[in-house]
Amino acid sequence: MATTFELRVEMEDGTTHDVVADQRDVARFEVQEFGCSSVDMMSRISTAYRFMAWSVLTRRGETKLTWPKFDATCVEVIDMPDDEESAVPADAEDPGQPAPSA
Repeated sequence: MATTFELRVEMEDGTTHDVVADQRDVARFEVQEFGCSSVDMMSRISTAYRFMAWSVLTRRGETKLTWPKFDATCVEVIDMPDDEESAVPADAEDPGQPAPSA
């Protein structure tokens, strides 16, 4: 499992934040009443992303919102695509298998 998550946060007022959650934020999520082990995180990925994003923003002093208030005004938190993934247009054709070298 990755120890960092690059996330993009969209709030109700239209503001966005790009954050990188690390093991501190994962551990903080794991011990919440609604949290779970990082191994099981995919079963609660939306909550995990939202909580980790809030954790980063509070740690950096960029929000004073409590977790419940943040959760209520956060529209979406998404995993930012890797540079390689974002460089390929979604409608690009698959080049297929390259020809064997001679």
